[in-house]
Amino acid sequence: MLISALAAVQKQENPIGLAPVKSICVLLVDGLGFHNLVDAAGHARFLNAQKVQKSYCHFPSTTSTSLTSLATGRSPEETGFIGYNIFDRAVGRRMNLLSGWEDQESATAFQTLPTVSDLAVARGIAFDVVSQATYQHTGLTAATMPAATFHIADSLEARFTIAAELLRLDEPRVVYLYIPELDQTAHNYGVSSNRWLAGIELVDGLVRDFVSQLPRNTGLVVTSDHGVIDVAEHEKIYFDEIIPEEQVHFVGGDTRGLMVYLKNPEQRSQLMESLNTAVGNDCYLVSADDLISAGYFRNLGQRPELVPDFWIIAKKNVALYHRAFARAKSLANIGHHGSFSEKELAVPIIRFNC
Repeated sequence: MLISALAAVQKQENPIGLAPVKSICVLLVDGLGFHNLVDAAGHARFLNAQKVQKSYCHFPSTTSTSLTSLATGRSPEETGFIGYNIFDRAVGRRMNLLSGWEDQESATAFQTLPTVSDLAVARGIAFDVVSQATYQHTGLTAATMPAATFHIADSLEARFTIAAELLRLDEPRVVYLYIPELDQTAHNYGVSSNRWLAGIELVDGLVRDFVSQLPRNTGLVVTSDHGVIDVAEHEKIYFDEIIPEEQVHFVGGDTRGLMVYLKNPEQRSQLMESLNTAVGNDCYLVSADDLISAGYFRNLGQRPELVPDFWIIAKKNVALYHRAFARAKSLANIGHHGSFSEKELAVPIIRFNC
């Protein structure tokens, strides 16, 4: 998406066919999947009144993976962001690729590919990020937007105001406007909750007003990083009751797609077989080769030390935990993502003036 936006500003052909513009804003609404948007048609009337194109995020359907691919134009196996929580066997370390970076330097050492912000600045195109202050100095921002000019605005309204001011400047530019609030609300209350519906209604109105102020020859693209599904408390599966902690280095991934790193890889076949017997109706038990064969990855040979022995991926409307490794706060989540279901992978693309 960002690579197409940059190309549009440079008056070049691009993967999603954006028309040439002087400047463009890419608005990413975290957790607003294609089906989440359509299901909330009564609360997001302006967005649903537009032509909503369906696209798909990479697997796993999680923020760290999607944002890094968005920012580089490269696949997860190339960036190394193959999951949310992973384990690096080379150094025996657990890694939270979203918010667990020790510092910005460790993130840029891990993700070394050039980003769209690098390319834009090198080509004389300004690149701006408009987001909350909490994200300015994070490792993920360093890995994804290293050459960007960061503009802080904690309220939704202020972020749209700053983005509009940037687009009115004479210098050609790409503006990346980030909204994390809906995803946070979804995790805590669910996408069916009144709080989430009020949130999408607010965003819908702000986008409508923003579009009405777009300068001539300036575009806007609205998209997301993944969708979200709600899971009831009784549909949660606790794998610490099935996989002894002493058998594993780590159980990472997301609550809809666990990544299992065994201490003894020779136990993989036996453990996968026993798990299939226990949870096969609710989950897929898959290896790296299975995911490559199915087209979710091209290959995983670039960073073999990060690849788990196998994945446990939600097949039905369930959430997956190993409580020895899960964050305590996540145990109460209602909204979840990380699997390869249609609702989690499908994301909207809505374009204005481009």
